[in-house]
Amino acid sequence: MGESKNSTVKRVLPAIVLVTSFRYSILFTTGIVIGYILSKLFCHFFLKNGRVDSIFLDYGNWKIHLHHWIMGFMVLAIVWVLDFFYLPTFFTGVVIGVIIQDIYDYNDWYRIILKKDTSEVTAS
Repeated sequence: MGESKNSTVKRVLPAIVLVTSFRYSILFTTGIVIGYILSKLFCHFFLKNGRVDSIFLDYGNWKIHLHHWIMGFMVLAIVWVLDFFYLPTFFTGVVIGVIIQDIYDYNDWYRIILKKDTSEVTAS
């Protein structure tokens, strides 16, 4: 039963996001689509093939996974502060597209703080 609800959400949610963002701005919507596609291609060609590793920060017996949705929010925050509270619409859309891709396509997007395996703790 939960699977069918999840499937409905995965079909309806992208349409709602795109219609809402299109109402806001065509540049924003275009940015979301381009950001999503570029992020999906990057993950397919580099992360899944092992050419680029996921980013983890070590903190004692724990490791912090910097998902690309977290890095996207960090980029938006930094640009927003540095550019005195102005973000270009297209750029914002691209970064939001990257954030959406991570949350939408990966089931572990919410797993940020992870306990290290015992082999990882003894090796460091």
